Amino acid sequence: MHIPPPTNEQLAIIAHPLRQHARVLAVAGSGKTTTIVLRVAHLIKELGVDPRGVRVFAYNALARNELRERIATLLTEKADQPRVDTFHSFAYRWLKQAIGEQLIEEPKEWWLDEQTDRSRLMMHRAIQSLVQEGVVEDGAVDVDAVAAAITLWKAALIPAGSDRAAHATSSDIPLVYARYEEMRLGYGAVGFDDFVPLLIQLADEQPKFWRKVTGAMRVLIVDEYQDVNFGQQLLVTKMAGTTADVMVVGDDDQTIYEWRGARPDYLLSRFGAGLAERQIVDYPLTQSFRFGPLLAQCAHNVIVRNKVRFAKDLVAADWESTTNVQICEDRSSRAGIIDDVLCDQLVAWCSMHAPTSVVVLGRTLGQLQSLEIACLLRNIPYRILGRGPFYQRREHTLLADYVATLMALDTPLNEEIATRFIRIANTPMRGLQRDVLQQAVREDSAQAHTLRMMLTRLSEQNEISLQARERITDLLILFEQLGRLLRDQASGYELLSTLSQQLRLDEHFVRAYGRGEAAAERSIAVRHLIAVVEHLQISANDFCGWLAGFDATAGQADEAQQVLFTTVYRAKGLEYAHVLMPAALEGYTPAHGSSPEVFDRNDPQAVPAGSDAIEEERRLFYVAITRAKQLLTIGVPLPAAGLGRDALPSATPSRFVYEMKLAASEQILASAQTDAEALQEALAEFGVSPGMLVHLQRYLHDDAAALAVLTRFRGEIWPMRPLRPKRA
Repeated sequence: MHIPPPTNEQLAIIAHPLRQHARVLAVAGSGKTTTIVLRVAHLIKELGVDPRGVRVFAYNALARNELRERIATLLTEKADQPRVDTFHSFAYRWLKQAIGEQLIEEPKEWWLDEQTDRSRLMMHRAIQSLVQEGVVEDGAVDVDAVAAAITLWKAALIPAGSDRAAHATSSDIPLVYARYEEMRLGYGAVGFDDFVPLLIQLADEQPKFWRKVTGAMRVLIVDEYQDVNFGQQLLVTKMAGTTADVMVVGDDDQTIYEWRGARPDYLLSRFGAGLAERQIVDYPLTQSFRFGPLLAQCAHNVIVRNKVRFAKDLVAADWESTTNVQICEDRSSRAGIIDDVLCDQLVAWCSMHAPTSVVVLGRTLGQLQSLEIACLLRNIPYRILGRGPFYQRREHTLLADYVATLMALDTPLNEEIATRFIRIANTPMRGLQRDVLQQAVREDSAQAHTLRMMLTRLSEQNEISLQARERITDLLILFEQLGRLLRDQASGYELLSTLSQQLRLDEHFVRAYGRGEAAAERSIAVRHLIAVVEHLQISANDFCGWLAGFDATAGQADEAQQVLFTTVYRAKGLEYAHVLMPAALEGYTPAHGSSPEVFDRNDPQAVPAGSDAIEEERRLFYVAITRAKQLLTIGVPLPAAGLGRDALPSATPSRFVYEMKLAASEQILASAQTDAEALQEALAEFGVSPGMLVHLQRYLHDDAAALAVLTRFRGEIWPMRPLRPKRA
């Protein structure tokens, strides 16, 4: 593998002296992996550090494998290659070692890989046990919300079964955490989230064993340090002890995993706490080899607005490289519902390039729904990483289950009808006991009764509670109301709108997911689906078949021929020739509201609080746009009037689109490549930011006339004016 010659910035990091700690602030695409590999080779070959005394931590398995492969190209002897781990693989290896030494009991179950679903199943059982005991209301807590909270508590080393684990919006979720842990320990099971807490516990309780773990460690290098959480930072501190040099590599501007416990503070203000008393040297990596100066400038224009950050430049390593940026406005009546404009862009790109060279990115997968639908209607193969396609979303199949149940209300009960009914019986929460319903289904199926007959019988049965009988009666009334719409040949839009309102789905999502993004996204997804049904004039009778009839692959099984849809979170660390971002609107990017926060009642300050919401959202946008190498396309769907607006959180372009200062950056950079006179005219017309001046000085360092123009403007810096996004 060819490794390009290092830059001066990289050389300084590679040659960092021993007996000092280091913090490397590396912008997107700056070659930090190359720098780490060359640093490791320098330590072992030039400074004579024993490879057994060097440890490297990568954030995930993909990055770990890349580091291993690239180190092996420089250090070809196996004995010269240091260990490269993820936090989880390192913890797992040493937990297995402790088991072998009988320091801890071997788990009866490891909830790893294909067994990870066991953890979610146990969370579901914990919820159901509390529901059966009357501690938690049925439907009040969702497994997704529980899983997210438990991951955060464990990342912050906050135990269950005490008064410490607290949740900002739900008093039920801490109770589920305690029950889940009780059940997990009863099964003797250990999952991914338990690895780091268990290893830290071993470090505290078994000092002799811990000395074996740390060994003769002299240098510890941690990549993607902006993504560590409280437990991982504590593990780094304990591993380094009083002997090891620590070099961390990261970018506070790319801290986007706060929902998993990451905080910019660990890189900015908390690095060095607990380490050996040594000088900390800061190194910048400011040149990006990924994209050209236009995208570099636009990304810089956005991120400098964050106040809590380490100030650093972001410039293209190659002034001549080209990365185009385009803002696509869509003002059609279908805008935001069916994304025809961006679909045209996608088709045009894929006609000239491989589908694998493009990625469609959203803050959440729900933001990609309009482009998904356009691809489905035009038979463009795609795949979604992180969730099933839109027609398989639970909130959408919930509506389909209701409609199908309604249409089968007077059909003799069978397994399909019974399964659909059980799925909707307590969504939203009705407090109906599942075992009672299942027993009723068995009895009435045996007598060839219909679902209506079964529900009527239950509504009159004194053996169940009065409240349950009243709710069954309410369900029958709902079915009768919807049945009238069917008999009157109402549209799918009328049926689904009525159903959504009667079920009070917005309230249900808030109860299940808290007053945060998870609930808001589901509400928007439902409104979006209903708007699509209205646009396409899908009838009530055809709705279920229409929804079930989609195929995201369009019959193309080869993933290389499928366009990738995923979230910014999953794309971090990756790069693509073309990045396409639909729905750059207020309410989507940035999203309004924040995820529910978990904290420690005993010491709320032990784990740093989350960032300012807008700063966190701005970092996410910055990460998204810096994945692009050749082309960045940002969609701004602005429906002209009426249709579609209800499905969108806002019809206002994202503030981040304006913050890019695209038009001004294009003009100034283009003029800088022409002559000094053109540059002066562009600066006078558009104004110039301090960041732009700095970058132009770096780009034009050998152009005396241009530098003279910049010198004149240095004393008269004008902020670049907000500009409407340019239509493609």
